[in-house]
Amino acid sequence: MKDLMKSWKVILMFSLLALSIALIAFNGLRLGIDFNGGTLFEVHLERAASTEQEMVDVTSTISQRLDWTGLKDTKVSSFGNEFALIEIAETNPEQVALLESLIKKQGKFEAMIDSNVMFTGAEIISIIKDPAKGYGLRGTEKNISWVLPFALSNEASQRFKELTFHKCTLLSYNPETGSDYECEKTFFFIDRPLTSVLVMPDYLFEEEKQMPVDPRRQSSNTISAEELLKNASVPFIIFDKNLSGEQLIELKELSENHFTAIILPETTESIKESLKAMNFKLKEFKKADDEPWLWTATGLKSIIFLTESVANMKAKTLSEAESFPELIITGGANDAKDAKERLQQLTIILESGSLPIAVESVSRESISPALGKEFFFYASITGLLALIVVALVLFIRYRFLKLVIPIMFTAIAEVILVLGLASLINWSLDLAAVAGIIAAVGTGVNDQIVIIDELSHKRKEEVTGSLVQRGKRAFFIVIAAASTLVAALAPLIFFGFGLGKLVGFAITTIAGVFVGVLITRPAFNEIAQKIIEK
Repeated sequence: MKDLMKSWKVILMFSLLALSIALIAFNGLRLGIDFNGGTLFEVHLERAASTEQEMVDVTSTISQRLDWTGLKDTKVSSFGNEFALIEIAETNPEQVALLESLIKKQGKFEAMIDSNVMFTGAEIISIIKDPAKGYGLRGTEKNISWVLPFALSNEASQRFKELTFHKCTLLSYNPETGSDYECEKTFFFIDRPLTSVLVMPDYLFEEEKQMPVDPRRQSSNTISAEELLKNASVPFIIFDKNLSGEQLIELKELSENHFTAIILPETTESIKESLKAMNFKLKEFKKADDEPWLWTATGLKSIIFLTESVANMKAKTLSEAESFPELIITGGANDAKDAKERLQQLTIILESGSLPIAVESVSRESISPALGKEFFFYASITGLLALIVVALVLFIRYRFLKLVIPIMFTAIAEVILVLGLASLINWSLDLAAVAGIIAAVGTGVNDQIVIIDELSHKRKEEVTGSLVQRGKRAFFIVIAAASTLVAALAPLIFFGFGLGKLVGFAITTIAGVFVGVLITRPAFNEIAQKIIEK
């Protein structure tokens, strides 16, 4: 033992082993959703990404949205060019529903007036989260609203000034109170369905023919359905009990440039089949309790009246008009919690930007923490049983305990070293990672058998030379085997991002192989030589 501790290779292994144990003890291990529980989302995009960069932009935007929520254990990856996989360490139903709503939205923000785009989300250069400038909640619990101030780019600010200039009508003038104006409304949309057609029953259209400007706030101001649909630039069909012949002809013409039909879930099957026959994709929206169906279907988030000052009514010409680089979006809510969520969602979408490709659908799968603990228990038992079986097989082969013990000690040391590395870099361990560690340990045991056979002449062909020379030959075989394994798994890492857990398995296995080749195999070679010499 004293001779062994003179070898720098053995000293290095024991030093790193002690460091790994310390890291695991004080820093802990970060367990993924397989063990801690969480939610897995599978996002199906509306179309395939045309370039690799476009897919990177999709995953990056989703990551930014989820990072904003403060979630630490989040992983977003692509699967092929049509799917994104999202792992989130969150199981609370309310929080999961909020996250799903954020993921579903493409997030294309547009501000409209008279069917013209004043500015888009891409032209908002910053969100002003300063309560002194209005950011946050206002009003009382019975009539609460949220306020989001933002700054526009110079080009967007100029366009806003041009489109809103003198957009107020003078109703009356009173020398004491001043002028009384009626000003135009601005509409704020997220994911305005430009390539869709609304197909709604006449009873619903009648219900929403005249609707509140803000259904969540007490106000006498109303807006017509036609004005809303005009600003949304969305064609619509109003049917009685079934689609008429004229409406079917109109829908057929619309289907050339509009690919989705937005309908109520309770729409009759005959109408659904007619729409499908014209190659429309069907998108169903339920009627919400707190807002008109047309708001939901068109993606409308807020309607705000211009003011006399914003419309520059005192300026005689456009050149004299004032620019407004900073504006606000405001909206009502049912209560403080609802207002906070609406403000948070809009802030997240505007800060993360819009997805380059719209989302077709989102499916989710939840793993409870209790199930995760069960996975961890069985994974640990599987690893322990694997070590016991390997030790038994090795004892049957060599009938020499002094050789079996170093092999098993080295295998355990490799596991600890890999876990220490995972703790150091805050690496999230899931079932695939555990499988990769077991695979790496199996490769290590195989390499140790090669080393022993080479040193002790256990192979069929006669091997000559000193122990050092035979050790070098054995290590050449070990390096060749490790290189082959790395070469086989490397393509999964470099070209397989999006293959989810397969990539995690490949990374863990390769990390284990490198730990073995660089640290434990050289040390074991020294130990084996000393044992065989005696």
